[in-house]
Amino acid sequence: MRVAILTLGCKLNQYESERIKEIHIKKGDEIVSIDNKPDLIYVNTCSVTSLAGHQSRNLFRRAKRITDNIFVLGCHAKLFPYEFEGAKFFEIKNDDVNIIQERMRAYLKIQYGCNNFCSYCIVPYARGENISIPPSKIMEELEKKIQRGYCEIILTGTHIGNYEYDGLKLSDLVEKILSKKIHLRLSSLSPNNIDEKLIDLFHYDNLAPHIHISQQSGDNRILRLMKRRYKREDTLRIVEKIRKIREDVNIGADFIVGFPYEDDEAFNNSLKLIEEADFTYLHIFRFSPRPFTLAKLFEEKIPDSLKIERAKIMKEYGDRNNYRFREKMLGKIYKVFPVRKIDKDDKLYYGFTPNYIRVLFSKEPFFEPVFVRITKITNDRTYGEKV
Repeated sequence: MRVAILTLGCKLNQYESERIKEIHIKKGDEIVSIDNKPDLIYVNTCSVTSLAGHQSRNLFRRAKRITDNIFVLGCHAKLFPYEFEGAKFFEIKNDDVNIIQERMRAYLKIQYGCNNFCSYCIVPYARGENISIPPSKIMEELEKKIQRGYCEIILTGTHIGNYEYDGLKLSDLVEKILSKKIHLRLSSLSPNNIDEKLIDLFHYDNLAPHIHISQQSGDNRILRLMKRRYKREDTLRIVEKIRKIREDVNIGADFIVGFPYEDDEAFNNSLKLIEEADFTYLHIFRFSPRPFTLAKLFEEKIPDSLKIERAKIMKEYGDRNNYRFREKMLGKIYKVFPVRKIDKDDKLYYGFTPNYIRVLFSKEPFFEPVFVRITKITNDRTYGEKV
């Protein structure tokens, strides 16, 4: 059978799509693109913004033009099943911790669900309450990955900062994993989940010098309206401490622009935080009110035209910081974890440095980590050569 898997959204969705892929490969099925006439199509949906919901519906409509044999999953399908008439719903069993991801990099799911209910976020309604996987099961799956020869583990979940099992918190779990000498990468974290112990663990060479902060705003008033549990000062303290330990750390951040009641002062405070924290890349979202959320009830709305303008300005800040960060890498040698994919524009294979910079470096694929010297950067690309 020919199977296509269409995926939108977060790393957890990517994890679940990869698990579906593994299931079908083990059955002897062929994984194909949607353009290669699949017999079965999975549509893994996202609902984090209204745009993501719109894209989910479009993917489903595209799939229906090819076959009626469609499974849907993900947040948007769970929340709005009536939008996927005729599809079958697919549920990932949460008792399965891990999957095969790539030859060198594997996701390790440590929890699912979220209890935070930030005022703008629809995800808790789709993913349910926070449930942490027992550390014994996580370590068992980790050992399997090490035995299979994986070089890097990426922790994933709905909100990994919420991990807690019988008093064991995320920083305790990370310490246990680091003791196995495997290269470990964290996924997105809120500032209030980054405790002193987790910061101190950046002394370990096998903890990737990369962290993505779910910041959302640089204005304390807006953070309160968002029901976030930290202040901008907390973020500045965290990034300062991490950089004292790892000078080459790559610190990215999520921001929402156009949140209700975000005046010019609040937006400028976000821009100031980007500069003061020196975030080296940004994921920028224009606010869109989501069903079931408190923010949907807020009376003051920001015009779409102003959201677009603010997103453009913020992107310029992020692009400038990113270029400066990569510029400092020129001439240096990094251990790169190759990805078995070729860039469509440059026709080069690429990989990621420990601090998560995508480097194009070879006309031939590699199946183990290689050392690469950074030789050239452009506005949005980094090039290197194997040494």
